[in-house]
Amino acid sequence: MARGRSRAGRRGPVSAGGARSPRPPSIGDLANIVVRGGRELLELDDPLEAEAWASSIIGNFYKIDGPLQARDELETRLWPEVVRRAERRADREGLAVLEALAAVTDVEAIAADARDAADRLRALGIAVPAWAAELGSVAFESAWMLLDVFGDHEAYYATFRYPGRTPHIVNALYDKAMGEIIKDAFVGYSDGDPRTLIVVEDGVRAVDAEPGVMARRVVDAIANGDLYLDNDWTPEFRQFRALVLARMRRLPVAPPAEPPGPPDDSEREAIAAEFLSASALTDHSEADIIVSHCLDYVCDYLGEDPFRWSPIVVEQFLLDYLPRKVSLGLGAVAQLPAVLRAWVRFALLKRRLEERWIVETEEAVDQFAPEFRQAMTDADEFGPAKLLGNAMLADGVNPLDQASVDRWVDAFNARPIAERDALLRRLDPWKR
Repeated sequence: MARGRSRAGRRGPVSAGGARSPRPPSIGDLANIVVRGGRELLELDDPLEAEAWASSIIGNFYKIDGPLQARDELETRLWPEVVRRAERRADREGLAVLEALAAVTDVEAIAADARDAADRLRALGIAVPAWAAELGSVAFESAWMLLDVFGDHEAYYATFRYPGRTPHIVNALYDKAMGEIIKDAFVGYSDGDPRTLIVVEDGVRAVDAEPGVMARRVVDAIANGDLYLDNDWTPEFRQFRALVLARMRRLPVAPPAEPPGPPDDSEREAIAAEFLSASALTDHSEADIIVSHCLDYVCDYLGEDPFRWSPIVVEQFLLDYLPRKVSLGLGAVAQLPAVLRAWVRFALLKRRLEERWIVETEEAVDQFAPEFRQAMTDADEFGPAKLLGNAMLADGVNPLDQASVDRWVDAFNARPIAERDALLRRLDPWKR
């Protein structure tokens, strides 16, 4: 830790208020902390607890807050350094860390290096923790899942057991509405049939899950989430992410499924025409463009059929997608809640959902409509592409004239960064 002025007259970094500023931990510092934690592993006699320890340590460094470069450096350098320092200790604590890390890390190169280092320490005669002999002997027993009526979530449950030990449950919550990710997870022991312990809410049903399909679904969804810089992950997901992946790798992962393609333009036009002819809307002047945005959002961004709507999908559509990506005139903004209300009824009737679920989704439109109107007129909510497009329109550029667009973009890129930011912020089509 850096110090302030010492009696010897040396000076370390200080903050503006005069307080000493600690040196941020180096990769080596963090690796030492992880390796010293190996003493906890020596107190365990359960392989699952050892795996959970390693999974939690890995999760502590998953998508940490901080500059992207520092995050990338940490993810690249930390675990090789942990392996090196654990082997360098040449004691039972270092060997325990290597065994646990190799069992759950999803980076194969790190797992291989940890196994090789552990073999070398064993060859030196260092005693192996008792639980290490059981690693790899866990067996799959059953799988099932909970489905909600709207299709937003799939909660997967799989039972595994170490020979002679109590079964444990692996749970992963698959969230379609948040980008097809796993956002919550849990691993723990269960007494008796876990299905009898889960309180199934109204609108949720339990079904058997095919293990290979479950494994593929979970593995792919975690990989999807890994592409995000940040997300709505729970602390438990971070804690158990590595262990969930380790269990899924024990299963015969099904080959990737080829998802059906979204409806093409002609199919979307036919769906929109059917809706407009069947709806009781009194004003259709903006309905066609609004419905086209509804179809684009669900088909292109959620990767689903056009009729999968729910209160969660409505909220994200109104408060995130439209404000961030779509420019609408005042007339369309005014009409959108009424059109969307009619659209979700049309869509959910297509899915043959009960009236109570349709009403719940319609009520979500009413609930979020005021905040939607405010967000659509707030440039702070706009995404970069929308800001750029609106700035271009404010300068009188026809977006259908590619040559004019190219000239505007070239001129924009030639401006200093501060001037670009000011240009993007000066637009406000609502005041023009």
